[in-house]
Amino acid sequence: MLKKVIPVLIVLFVIGGVVYIKRSKKPLVSPAPAQKEQLNLSDEFKGLEKNFEASASGFKRFIMDKEYFLCDIPEAWEFSKMEERKNRKGAYGLQVVGPRIGDAPTLARVTFYLRENVYFNGHEDFIESNSKDIFGDTKTETDTYGPVEKIKLNDRIAYRFESEVQSNVNPESKSGKFIMIKEKLYVVPGEKGFHVLRFMSSSSAYDKYLPIFEEMVYSFRGI
Repeated sequence: MLKKVIPVLIVLFVIGGVVYIKRSKKPLVSPAPAQKEQLNLSDEFKGLEKNFEASASGFKRFIMDKEYFLCDIPEAWEFSKMEERKNRKGAYGLQVVGPRIGDAPTLARVTFYLRENVYFNGHEDFIESNSKDIFGDTKTETDTYGPVEKIKLNDRIAYRFESEVQSNVNPESKSGKFIMIKEKLYVVPGEKGFHVLRFMSSSSAYDKYLPIFEEMVYSFRGI
């Protein structure tokens, strides 16, 4: 009987030793799983039903140099790319110009600022410089700067704000003719820099041409 028990005990001893060795190699405390930030932000573009592979009617797809971003641009508007001298300073972008209404241009710009650009020290610096006047005011007798909203834009964190400011039609003239210019901006931070999508027009033309800009914003994808 004893001879039969001994082999069984040996097998149990070996199994127990293997289990102990495996357990001894595990960390005493398992690392906690990374917590993902829960963001409850509005994304007015997320719900749109559209085939991203095809541009909307009247638009064409544009891909920026080095694939810094892509977006759809209106075919009927005048297109130009940012000058190479600004590329060398860390800024790449495009501009499309539409009808001139009320002595003011109607235009949209998409710009990518590399992290090492010479113009702004990050997206916070850009927002700080463009969401208030030079004195730090958001409301004056003639100018209004809206609040900066944190939103989701095509599943990315972005910042959105508007402004309406009085501008001289011709600063070099003594006529003193002023008009109201309205702007809307989206700032999209990224690992290699940040993107700015900007729309500008006279206040009277703003609502008419804003949907064209919003089409560009919805189609936008950046690094």
